[in-house]
Amino acid sequence: MRHPIRWCILMLALCAWVSPALGQGLSPRPGSGMGQQPQKTETKEGPAEAAPEKEDSLDLPELPPTPIWPGQETKKAQFFELHGYFRFRGDLFVNGNLGQSDSANLRAPFYTPLSESSNLSCANRVGKPMPSGDERSLTNDDCPSSTLSSANIRLRIEPTIRPLGSEWVTVKAQFDIFDNLVMGSTPNGYLGEANRAPHVPLTAFSDTQVAPIAGRNTRSPAIVVKRAWAEIRTPFGELKVGRMPSQWGMGLIANDGSCWDCNYGDNADRIMFATKVFKHTFAFGYDWASTGPTSLSVNGGLPYYDGQAIDLENLDDVDQLVWAAGRIDKPEVNQERVDNGELVLNYGLYMVWRRQAFDYSMNYLGISSGDLANNFLERRGWALIPDLWFKMMWKDFYLEFEGAIIAGHIDNAGNDDGTDPLEILQFGWVLRSHYKFLNKQLKIGLEVGMASGDQAEPGNSDYNRRRILTLQDPNTKDGALNEFRFDYDYHVDLILFRELLGTVSNAIYFKPTVAYDIIPETFGAQLDLIYSAAHKPVAFPGNSPHLGVELDFSLYYRNPQDGFFAGVQYGVLFPLGGLDRPADIYGEEDGCRGGDGPGCAGIAHTLQAHIVVEF
Repeated sequence: MRHPIRWCILMLALCAWVSPALGQGLSPRPGSGMGQQPQKTETKEGPAEAAPEKEDSLDLPELPPTPIWPGQETKKAQFFELHGYFRFRGDLFVNGNLGQSDSANLRAPFYTPLSESSNLSCANRVGKPMPSGDERSLTNDDCPSSTLSSANIRLRIEPTIRPLGSEWVTVKAQFDIFDNLVMGSTPNGYLGEANRAPHVPLTAFSDTQVAPIAGRNTRSPAIVVKRAWAEIRTPFGELKVGRMPSQWGMGLIANDGSCWDCNYGDNADRIMFATKVFKHTFAFGYDWASTGPTSLSVNGGLPYYDGQAIDLENLDDVDQLVWAAGRIDKPEVNQERVDNGELVLNYGLYMVWRRQAFDYSMNYLGISSGDLANNFLERRGWALIPDLWFKMMWKDFYLEFEGAIIAGHIDNAGNDDGTDPLEILQFGWVLRSHYKFLNKQLKIGLEVGMASGDQAEPGNSDYNRRRILTLQDPNTKDGALNEFRFDYDYHVDLILFRELLGTVSNAIYFKPTVAYDIIPETFGAQLDLIYSAAHKPVAFPGNSPHLGVELDFSLYYRNPQDGFFAGVQYGVLFPLGGLDRPADIYGEEDGCRGGDGPGCAGIAHTLQAHIVVEF
C-alpha cells in the first residue's frame, strides 16, 4: 500500500462515525451468538452503585410488539390433498352377441369379432383351398368366433386444494390418466406405415408400448380433464361453481360415476348455493346444460383461437334450473347412528326444469357461422323432472327407494323449420333392501326396478341403448316419447343390462341376492339372480315379455386399511323369447324358427377380474 498513513487516518475517522450510530440503534441488532460482545467503557472513579436485586430484574417491562402495517399478511400454509384410484379390469365374453351376427339389415346386440364381419372371415375359410390351390390347415377350433377378451386400466386423480390453508375455500378437480386404456393397444408396431416405428417391419415385431396420442394411434387423449370446481363456505351456506359432479339419491338419473367399476360419470356446468336448516339441506342452482356454438366451435375456431371464447347465440341455449331439499346426511354419520342403535331416515326431492327455444338441424362443430344461421330452427321444448328419494336404516335392516318422472313437450322435434310435436312422459323407479344375519356376515337382499318403455322399435332390431337414438323412427313414431333410461353407471348385472341393452330401459327386473363374508369385512362371495321382463314387448325383436334370466357370481377381497380391493366375477345369461328374431318377422335366412337358426338368441358367458388400489 503506497499511503499507509492516509489509510489509517480514514479508518479511524470511519470508526469514530460508526460508534455513535450503533448507540442510536440504526444498525441491525445482532442475534444470539452473532457478532462481538460490546467492549466495557471506562468510568470515573467513585462510589459504586448498588446492583439491582434479582427480583427487581423480573419486573422490567417488556417492549410492546411492533404494530402490523396496512397490507401486511402473516404467512399461511397451502393444503393439498390427493385422492383417487388405480384400476385394472380384465374381461372375457363368450357368445356376447348371443350368436346373432350383423347382416345387411340386422344389428347384433354386442360386439362381433372382426374375423366374422366379412366373407374373408376365419369360419368361411374352413374347408376351402387357398388361392394357390394348397389345402388350408384351418379347423373350426381355430375360429372361436364367439369369444372376445380384453384388459384395460385407469388412473384417476382427484386433487383438493385449500388456498393459503383456508377452511372456507376449496378447489377440486378430477383427472383420468389412461381412461380405460386397452392394454396392448398402442404398440410401436401399430398398423399403418405412418405410425409404425421404422425398425418394426411388422406388428409381430413390436417390442414396447408407446404413449397414446389422439389422432395418431387412438381416439382418446392420454390425460382427460373431467371436472374442476370451487366450493366457498359462507356464514349462510355453501356456494359451488364450475364443472362439478352431478349426483342424487341412488344415481338413477344423476350419477357422478364414483363407483370403482363406473365408466362415465355425470358432470354439470353449474352454479349452486346450498344451506342447512334444522338438519335439512336446501339447494338451488343453475346449469349451463348446452350453450350451442361458441367462437371456438365454428369456422374452425380461427377468428378467436386465443383468449376468451364467447357463446355466439343465446336463443339456442338449453337452460336448466335445479332444486333439492331433504334430510341428507353423510354415509359415515348414518353408519355411526346405526351402530348406536338409532333409526336413520334420509329423504329428499330433486327437481329439474329445462327448456330450449331454438336449435340447429346440423352438427355445428367446425361449421361456418353462415351455414349455421341458415339451419336455425325453432324447437320450443321443455321438461320437468321430479325425483323422490328415501332411505331407512335400522340395526341390520336397510331399505332405499328412488323414483323419477320426466314430463315435457317439444313443439318441433324434426330437422326442418316446421311442426313436429312430441309429448314426453317417462318414469322409472328402484327399490332395494337387505337384512344381515349371523353377526352381519350373511346378507339376504332383494332389488326390484322398472323403466317405462315405448312401442317404437328400430328397423334393424337393435336394442342396445348406447346406439339407439332417443327420438323414434319417423316411420313408426306416434308423437309420444315414453322410454325411460337409467343412468349408464347404474349397474344391475354383468351381461343383459350392462352390455346388451346398455342400461335398464323398457324393462322390469327382480334381483334377489345372497352374500356371505367368509372373513368378516375382508373376504366373501355373492350370488345374484336376475329375471328381466319387457314393459312394452312389441319394442323387442321377439315380441315376448320375457327377456332373460341371469346368474352372476363373485368372489371379493377387501383391505380398506391399505386401500386394496380385488375380485373375480362370472356371469351367465339364458336369453328368453323377447331377444329372439322370429323367422316370420325377419325371414328364414336371419330368423329363428323352433329354437334353430341364426336369429335364435344363444347363451352368453362372461368372466371378469379386477384390481383396485385407492389412495
